[in-house]
Amino acid sequence: MDKEKPIKSFGNNDIDKFIQNTQLSVQKSCEVPNALEWIPYGRFSNIKCIIINEKYRANWIDGNISYWNDDNQNWIRKNDNMIVELKTLNDLKNIALEFENEIKKPHGITQNPMTKNYMMVFEYRCKKCNEVCNTIHFQQNFINWTSGNNDIDKFIQNTQLSAHNKVSDVLEWIPYDRFYNIKYNTITGMYRANWIDGNLSCWSNYYQNWKRIHKNMIVKLKTLNNLKNVTLEFENEINEPYGITQNPITKNYMVVLNRKCIICNKMCNALHFHQNFGNWTSGNNDIDEFIQDTQLSVHKYREISDALEWIPYNKFYNIKYNAITGMYRANWIGGNIKFWDHNNQNWVRKNNNMIVELKILNNLNNITFEFTNEVFLIYYL
Repeated sequence: MDKEKPIKSFGNNDIDKFIQNTQLSVQKSCEVPNALEWIPYGRFSNIKCIIINEKYRANWIDGNISYWNDDNQNWIRKNDNMIVELKTLNDLKNIALEFENEIKKPHGITQNPMTKNYMMVFEYRCKKCNEVCNTIHFQQNFINWTSGNNDIDKFIQNTQLSAHNKVSDVLEWIPYDRFYNIKYNTITGMYRANWIDGNLSCWSNYYQNWKRIHKNMIVKLKTLNNLKNVTLEFENEINEPYGITQNPITKNYMVVLNRKCIICNKMCNALHFHQNFGNWTSGNNDIDEFIQDTQLSVHKYREISDALEWIPYNKFYNIKYNAITGMYRANWIGGNIKFWDHNNQNWVRKNNNMIVELKILNNLNNITFEFTNEVFLIYYL
């Protein structure tokens, strides 16, 4: 801690000296977590009583000290709005002993301005696993969102409070503006949309935030009909749910579901191809259907080479005719598909500027037959 700056008095000499001693014993950056602070009571919010006059739970607005910033000459903090436990300090003459008897990590001392009781500030650990687990990270964020419906809030929170080690079964409240390209499907009676942020993966201690995967992923939005029995609606779903949202126009609450392949029940290659069908056409229905059929049959990674693509002619250059073979030779700018990139939600390609042959398709009424007679590896039409 900075020894050059005067340390403020907090109203009790024993407490002042105790805090100061912990601060003056910190020389290295790695020792900063061992220092205690005087924390004004006004820096806590959402204070709730656990045991009257003994134990409370609260959100610490500023969060704990992380390291000293030489440029700003101030402490950098992390975990803002973190959940902490406030426990009454009973023996002011033997403060060290009270802290020694605690197994939880201490952050500092505060004072309730109403009762005048001094209180130790500890990290808030999960009662079930005695760790700062996923449930704690979710819990400290409860004050930052609401669906506007108590039943839905409690349902979402219950899934989050049960996620100690994994987040695959967790639901979120997802603001409707985090979706785009929202389209209604008259056959399924559901909406399809892209989810900007993607789903939760794990907690990052470094960034003090959730890591996410599958950004811009396609999801299904299904109207939630029974608000009094949300659990039942979810139990009847075979698709993996990610959360709940609300259409701001209709005010309807909607379940956000994973859009999985009906054949392999996964987010497979066929699904990634299918979501792009509306973005291209050859101008010929038979050719479109032929290409799409090859794409819808590739579910696994190793099958990707069996899929054909519609390739715009301007993706080729250096096009030259070979009079002997009766075909054209060209360089393909993009190269062929290798695998799907979940983070960028797009295909990764290989063999950029590869040389390919272009052969005229003579029989549009029997495209399959023409391809069956080819011995070359085919990437295109």
